[in-house]
Amino acid sequence: MNLRTSLLALAISQAIALPLLADDTAIERISITGDFKKESIQTLSASASVFSEAEISQRNASYLDELLAAAANVNFTAGASRGRFVQIRGVGLRSQFVDPINPSVGVIIDGINYSGLGGAALLFDSQQVEIYRGPQGTRFGADALAGMININTALPSQEQQLKIKLGAGTYNSSEAGLAFGQGLTDTTAFHGSVYQSNSDGFVNNPYLGIKDGQGRDEFVGRVKVSQQWSDEFSSLATVHYTDINNGYDGFTLDNSRTSVADEPGEDNQLSKAFALHNTYTGLTAANVEFNLTAMNSELLYSYDEDWVCNDVNEATLCEAGLHDWGYSSTDAYLRERADRTAELNVKGKEQNWVAGLYYQSRDVDLTRQYTWQSKDFTSSYQTQNVALFGQYEHNIDEKTRLITGLRLERYQGDYLDNNGFSKETDDTMLGGKLALEHDVKDRTMIYTSLSRGYKAGGINGEALAKAQDDGLEIDANNHYFAPEYLWNAEFGVKGISLDNRTVLRLTAFYMYREDIQLKNWKVAGQKFAGYIDNASSGTNYGLEIDGSYQLTDRITLTGSVGYLETKINDFVTSSGLDKDGDEQAQAPKYQYAFNVNFAASEHVLINIGLEGKDDYYFSDSHYSKSNNYNLMNAKIAYQRDNWELSAWSRNVFDKDYAVRGFEFGNDPRDGYDTHTYVQYGEPRVAGVTFNYGF
Repeated sequence: MNLRTSLLALAISQAIALPLLADDTAIERISITGDFKKESIQTLSASASVFSEAEISQRNASYLDELLAAAANVNFTAGASRGRFVQIRGVGLRSQFVDPINPSVGVIIDGINYSGLGGAALLFDSQQVEIYRGPQGTRFGADALAGMININTALPSQEQQLKIKLGAGTYNSSEAGLAFGQGLTDTTAFHGSVYQSNSDGFVNNPYLGIKDGQGRDEFVGRVKVSQQWSDEFSSLATVHYTDINNGYDGFTLDNSRTSVADEPGEDNQLSKAFALHNTYTGLTAANVEFNLTAMNSELLYSYDEDWVCNDVNEATLCEAGLHDWGYSSTDAYLRERADRTAELNVKGKEQNWVAGLYYQSRDVDLTRQYTWQSKDFTSSYQTQNVALFGQYEHNIDEKTRLITGLRLERYQGDYLDNNGFSKETDDTMLGGKLALEHDVKDRTMIYTSLSRGYKAGGINGEALAKAQDDGLEIDANNHYFAPEYLWNAEFGVKGISLDNRTVLRLTAFYMYREDIQLKNWKVAGQKFAGYIDNASSGTNYGLEIDGSYQLTDRITLTGSVGYLETKINDFVTSSGLDKDGDEQAQAPKYQYAFNVNFAASEHVLINIGLEGKDDYYFSDSHYSKSNNYNLMNAKIAYQRDNWELSAWSRNVFDKDYAVRGFEFGNDPRDGYDTHTYVQYGEPRVAGVTFNYGF
């Protein structure tokens, strides 16, 4: 029996077994909001993970990358101060330098599209984080080829709300958050929050005499105001202000956490965002929603390219000989980005159908300041996309539903740079979903679905620039890259046992990537240029299981397991490396996360977590890998009434693991021989946190 057949057999066996535990008793279920309607995760015909505020607190996660390891088949890369780039089922970006990019995994925060701006994903006052695996082509379009992350922060309420968070920990870290809300009038309510965190980071720099070369200084403020204009018409206004000023000094010649860079980089983001959500329910057959968002962001990403100092007076610190025959350079990318969206939805009263129109514009202006350029490189990339979408849910009988959805999207881009290149793109893409759901019992459902997602094509600006400035011979066909399409077939089982002690969600999937977008490099001596290339295709298939089990009245077990097989078809890099049949990058074959929650007494709670993943390739253009690793997390909390005092630790045993890796030569002492260089994830971190709220 081959692996794909085995996965399907396992899923079917679970579908048969779960009804034996089921009856018709209704129970409370986790609701999700990222799809077209609010529904239970147990009835969603898609693979998803949901993390509540309590689960976020268990890990003391203040940022999205500190939570992702708990979700099956979800990975991320750093190459910056945070893990800004997410991959789902092996599909997703790993970095951004010169070229404008289209995200494979979207990030939505309070209805605002932060895709490609993962640095804004601070989690204080978040009620829920939802991770959708597989293409979300009908709902989210071009930004959700591999999946979508939807973050919801607290909503206004007529009841008074207060939340206080204070924390301190290793690496001189501290955090403080305050959230408050209440009704202002009988029809108006307010909720606002502010959060500030600081840390020295995990890299020392003895040359500069600092411990915070990769320090973190992160602030977010959010305000929401709801207004009930009448019984039929309501509005919700949201304002975000995010100010991140982090250092970036992640790589060293000896793959350590001790840097001697003389010009450490920065990883900064200043985002101001606004959203207005309007709902009208006065029509007989349908509700109408009209949503507007706007966001302006200023981004700075820079680094010391040689990773060392070049100081003849500090030969010991700067490594003997480097100041004589090494090099010194820095690279900085300053971006200004402006996003505008408008969406009109018409939804049936029974939430069984929706039709809508979506518009988005995104303007990105780049200035690159690079030591080896005779002048700063500047470019402008303006995109507009318009989409029509609809979805209909048909009840075949009392227990069976057929869901059909389509999204037609036109994506236009205009590129211009100061080298005189002016290019345009114009893609029309079609995505959608066909799903069949069947309730075996009230507590158990099975589904099968076929969905199609897409990601727009674009311009390889760096390839154009390097071809002119450095004389690199880059084929004219690589000045552009085509859209990528992803077909996804799933079979899923979701069930809850009769005694409410067991919750299980299982999904087997198979994905076919058409015109797969991969990173390629043109190298000639010390000159190189990166660009996006289209391989013929790729395949990704595997299994996802997550759930919980109430072992005793005091002990609860939760966990997730992901299994993933990937392959690249018909791709040869510009250096002649044949990748046909190889695994895709950032795609570990297995991932797991298990937690034990133990109520030691009425007021003392203990949580122990284990998580890990298999090794995986850092890139599609070389063979360097991350090692497999296993980590342990722990928390003990004392709770009384409305407050909690906890001590926690992540990576308890202080394991080194990589969150980004490259393969090239950067050490002049060995003639720039090729090596694998890695950036490490967080070491053992620990702290004490006080939470108060009602």
